[in-house]
Amino acid sequence: MKKILLATSALVASAGFAAAEVAISGSAQMGFEYAENSTGDDETTVNNEVYVEFAMSGETDGGLSFGATTVYTVASNGDPANDDTWVWVSGAFGKLSMGAVAEADQVAGLSDIGLDGLGTDNIAEAYSGDDLTGLAHDVNYTYSGGAFTLGLSANVGDGTAVLDNQSYAIGAKYNFGDFYVGLGYADHSGLAVLPDHTATSAFAGGTFGAMKVAAMYTVANPDPAGLENIEAYGVTVAYTTGATTITGAYSDNDDSDKASYGVGVSYDLGGGASLVGAVGSIDDQSKADLGIKMSF
Repeated sequence: MKKILLATSALVASAGFAAAEVAISGSAQMGFEYAENSTGDDETTVNNEVYVEFAMSGETDGGLSFGATTVYTVASNGDPANDDTWVWVSGAFGKLSMGAVAEADQVAGLSDIGLDGLGTDNIAEAYSGDDLTGLAHDVNYTYSGGAFTLGLSANVGDGTAVLDNQSYAIGAKYNFGDFYVGLGYADHSGLAVLPDHTATSAFAGGTFGAMKVAAMYTVANPDPAGLENIEAYGVTVAYTTGATTITGAYSDNDDSDKASYGVGVSYDLGGGASLVGAVGSIDDQSKADLGIKMSF
């Protein structure tokens, strides 16, 4: 990879572009996943995935930064697929991104547990951010000043007869030392499954020595009027001792049959590799996984 990066940088320099760079990084994972299917039977499968990220950046003569990132993934020895791609410009005004951008109402969030993620965070984030079925924002503006960050994002609609996603979100986050608080608001319409609704989310978390805590709470107001508020919430607590990190996760929402919870363990093997595993119950379905994560 170093040879590729050096060759690319030399090629860009010879073409007359200043401060331009192309960097390549990647990650991979291999292991086993266990889950109960809808009939309650046990099922164990192999999980193997490879991610390759190309990050390009440059700067204009006037000091405006710009760039693009594209991520390709190969899962289960299949064909390469575009996982995410986004383009951005940034300066004193903030940062404007288009493509696979973050939803601004999800200013913070919950980490998942396990090799490929059991899904405990999805239960808490069911009505906010990018976990909404049929919704993906394609424009994001973010401004950071000191400890304060403000974000705006939107989906402008796909213009089809079946779906016309019209969605926007706003979020703010404030960091004080090792702790943070945040608020997010989103208005969604034209979703594939969920009814039109607004969602307000609150976030808080921080680091207490060897322990990290993250929590969130969302209340959604579906349309048509008259339906009761829908609530979703979750918390993760991670404790690190030496090379081992143990994470506990709990989440629930009003549409779930039962609360979701689990415990994950990660052991740093050094050199960019970690042994990772988790076990839990996701909406009353038992799940577990175990394997190795690698970063390059």
